[in-house]
Amino acid sequence: MEVGSEEEKWEKLDAEFDHFVVDMKPFVLKLPHRTERQRCALWIRKLCEPSGTGAGIMGRKNRNLYAKLLLHMLKRGVLEGPFTHRSELGTLKILPSYMSIYFDEPNPARAKGSSPEGLPAWVLGELETSEHNLNESWKLSSGEDDTLVLSKIRFLV
Repeated sequence: MEVGSEEEKWEKLDAEFDHFVVDMKPFVLKLPHRTERQRCALWIRKLCEPSGTGAGIMGRKNRNLYAKLLLHMLKRGVLEGPFTHRSELGTLKILPSYMSIYFDEPNPARAKGSSPEGLPAWVLGELETSEHNLNESWKLSSGEDDTLVLSKIRFLV
């Protein structure tokens, strides 16, 4: 395997992880109990630390599975194992394969009669009439730099 291709895989996995962390923010902030928000912050910090995730591609893949699972549970509004407890010291354990059943569940946020984007038809109608304004506001709000570990967890402090 070429060094360049391994680095490209690392970068791809890191970019995927960055998206998971960014997507978690609104769901973490909506958690009703401070202890849950703090526990999520500790898990996210653990996932952001290279010493906590292990080295190489397998460590990054495992980290991303944890992040994907946490995001999935946050979207459902219910935290379950392993996120009901603080993360253990040391590197992450390999996520058990049975945890992948969570990824097969239907998304409860997508209501019947909604668009493929998860938006009700009436919202789409409103967006079509003000598409220009939406595009302009998106350009203004998407200029954040989320590449540093500190910026990933800053919103939780």
